Formats: sequence, C-alpha cells, structure tokens
Amino acid sequence: MPLFIRQVSEGLNGDFSFDILCPPSSELSVQPPSGARIHTVDMARQPHPLRDLISAYAVRRVIRAADYDAVHLHSSKAGIIGSLAKPWIEAPMIYTPHGLRSFAYPDKSPLKLIARVVEKWICRAAGNVVAVSIEEASEVVSSGIAPAEKVTVIENGVDLDDMSAAATISRRDIGVPEDAYLVGTVGRLQAQKDPLLFVQAASTIADRIPRAHFVMVGDGPLESVVREKIAGEHLADRFHLLGWRADATDILKLFDVFVLTSKYEGMPFVLLEAAAAGLPLVSTNVAGAQSLIDDGFSGLLAAVGDAEVIGTHLLALHSDKKLRLELGKAARMRIAESHGLERMLDSWSETYRSVIPQSDAVSAPDKAVVTSG
Repeated sequence: MPLFIRQVSEGLNGDFSFDILCPPSSELSVQPPSGARIHTVDMARQPHPLRDLISAYAVRRVIRAADYDAVHLHSSKAGIIGSLAKPWIEAPMIYTPHGLRSFAYPDKSPLKLIARVVEKWICRAAGNVVAVSIEEASEVVSSGIAPAEKVTVIENGVDLDDMSAAATISRRDIGVPEDAYLVGTVGRLQAQKDPLLFVQAASTIADRIPRAHFVMVGDGPLESVVREKIAGEHLADRFHLLGWRADATDILKLFDVFVLTSKYEGMPFVLLEAAAAGLPLVSTNVAGAQSLIDDGFSGLLAAVGDAEVIGTHLLALHSDKKLRLELGKAARMRIAESHGLERMLDSWSETYRSVIPQSDAVSAPDKAVVTSG
C-alpha cells in the first residue's frame, strides 16, 4: 500500500497536490513521496475502539484545517478512522480496501460476517469504492458490502522499465551461491502473508534439490516464529532472512522463482513486480493472483495454505528451465498489456476529477488527502 500511495502522489503531482496522513512509523513518513506533505497520526494496527476514536479526532482536525477537494481512504483501518470522522468532513471520500478484511476468514465464520458489516459501514460512509482487482470488486458487490453502481475497478500497475533494468547487486552480496536454485518471496512477516507456509513449502523440496536456497525479504511480528520454524526444519544454512530492504526490487530480480503465500490480498504489487521482471510465479489463489495468473500459462496457482502443491510447482520449475522462461515471459507480457503504471495513473486521475465538485475543479492543482492505515 505505501508503494501505491507513493506512485499516485508522485505520478499525479502537478495535477493534484497530496497531503498524506500516516502513522509516524510508516515508510511514507520516513521517506515522504516527492512533493507530498506528511501529517503523522497515531493509528493502532489492530482494532482498538478508543485509539481509533482518538485517531479519527486527529484526522478530522487535519482535514478541517485545510480546504481539501477529496479524501482517499486506504485500507480498512484508514476506512474505519475516516468513517468515524466523516460527519465533520465535507469533501467527497473514496475508499480502497487493498484486500478486503473479509477475505481473511472462511465462509459462514462469525468473524467474516463482522468484517463485512464493518466494510459495509465504511463503504456507505465513503460513497465511492475503488477496488484494485476484479475479485475484490466482485466480493464487495456479491456480499452486499456496496451496490455495483458505487464500485469501480482500477487494477494496480508497475513501471515496466524499472523492472526491466538489471539488478545492481549480485547473489554474492546477499550470501547466496551463484549456482543456487533461488526461490524467494518479498513481504511483511505477518499472518496475512503466511510466511510459515513459505518455510513449509521449502521443507518439502530441500532434500530433493540440494542446491536450492530460499530468500525472504521483509520484517514483521512473526520473524522470531519464522526463524524457529526454519531451525526446526534444519534449513538455517539454506535460508536467507534479509529483513526490510530498500533495494527489495533489486533482490527480487535475482530469484529463479517468485513465490506468494498470502492468505488474502487485493492486488499484490510484489506479484506485479515479479511478473514485470520476467520471473515465473507460484502463488496462492488469492484475489489479484486469480486475474493476473492464467494457471499453467503465466504462472502456477495453489490453494491457500497448500504447501505440498507449492512444493510440487517448485520441483517442476527446477527440472524444466524452458517452463520457467515461458511462464516468466507470459507474465511479463500480461503486465505490459494491462498493468502498466501510466494506465493506472490515468485511471486514478479520472477518478479523482469525477468525485471533485466541478466548481472546485477549476482551481489547479486540486488537493487530495490520502490517509493510510
């Protein structure tokens, strides 16, 4: 999500001016997008009624102090906080879930029902819902979260030229043998990304592919648990946990195969980046991956939580270099056809202008505030 906000605020800078509300710990606060103004607001990552109310008051204060033309809420956390502040905000709102919370729970689960109620409340408050994948939009409409006429889809995009450039680092720089079969993933070490599934899948192939090495880029609350799992599988000498890296996209380009093990998503940018880099993709069948990957043609899919199938895919790709090249080429072509950065930016520019009252649209640049949970 920070990457999305950075892309849009920098890509549309000049047509719109962006103020970004985010937690002090956010990478957007640490490294602000060019041209954007940052306002830090404490936000609890998990649901916390009292802290969310306090955050909503802070957001309301910032927004009321400026004459914003539109407010864009990113993620369910920002959606909750923005919805709480809505009675005091006159500017039109847009809500982008970036992965519906209800995706995280099984059908008929009480938690899924609760998540849908919350999401419906957010969508009603925002009025304008923009999903980042067809699957996300379909869930919003089919589950009654928002009516179809209020929902549009703008799929995420990446810069193909950036991902085509050669990596500026080598495998040696990250401690990986040059001749390794390198399987990697990039993502925060948290429950949604299911990093333990990546370790489990690695354990199913490690004995059968002695030269296989595994890279995980990202940090998070499950890091110690992941390290314990790796040690328990006796794979410490084959795993490379690199933590958060500013050069994550360069590291990604060193992989032979990219793996996504998420339990749910909206449209994962890292999957788009891996595809743009021409890597063969192995992914759980989450939102975004379903529409991006034509199974067997532009990547390989597995059910959420299925380490055995992920392992089977990795074995097949190891033994068939031609298949790796074909899948990577097809994935890159898919990005070029429908997930380019300029296409995404043009769509967002049209969306912002469509929600800004015409009487305000004559002033340039228009102001859009982005809240990030």
